[in-house]
Amino acid sequence: MKIQPPWRDLLVEPLARDHVVQLYQDERVVVEAVALFTAIALGKGEAVVLVATPAHLEAIEDRLEEKNLCVEDVKGWGQLTVKDASEVLSGFMVNEMPDKVLFKPIIGSMIQSAASAARSGRVRVYGEMVNLLWRQNLAAARRLEVLWNQVIQTHPISLFCAYNVHGYGEGARPFPAELRAEHSHLIPVEACA
Repeated sequence: MKIQPPWRDLLVEPLARDHVVQLYQDERVVVEAVALFTAIALGKGEAVVLVATPAHLEAIEDRLEEKNLCVEDVKGWGQLTVKDASEVLSGFMVNEMPDKVLFKPIIGSMIQSAASAARSGRVRVYGEMVNLLWRQNLAAARRLEVLWNQVIQTHPISLFCAYNVHGYGEGARPFPAELRAEHSHLIPVEACA
């Protein structure tokens, strides 16, 4: 799996406050995209926070090892932080909606901790909590994207998220416009070959 230009550039060199979304149908695509996003950052002395499902975290870590990165070392240095998306999500959900008062300190502390471990001071974050929410609770997913955009204004991170759109498009309903509107850049399904 390869991410085609120009979308590849968004993962290799995102700007501070970029909020990139990857649409995918094949799990290999998201693993490759996140591994690229992460490996480049680690090589530049940036820190990365991955908030994903355990299956994706394991696959991403395996892919990073294939790229000759010692995952345990960068975790030990604090340059790579991995968190279970469901566990983090449960820390700030109230009445099936993300709570701003709980969200900001949880995410803020992860970002500050990562920034202190980054040689460059830069932090990249990949999150798929929204992917866990959007099909069952579109309003909660949108609210979470709004909260992330507020965090980006406080912490100049590069944010990358992904949505599994299997069953969307091609005659089915399109990816929701209200979610698309919360991102600075969209990498479409067809960007990967």
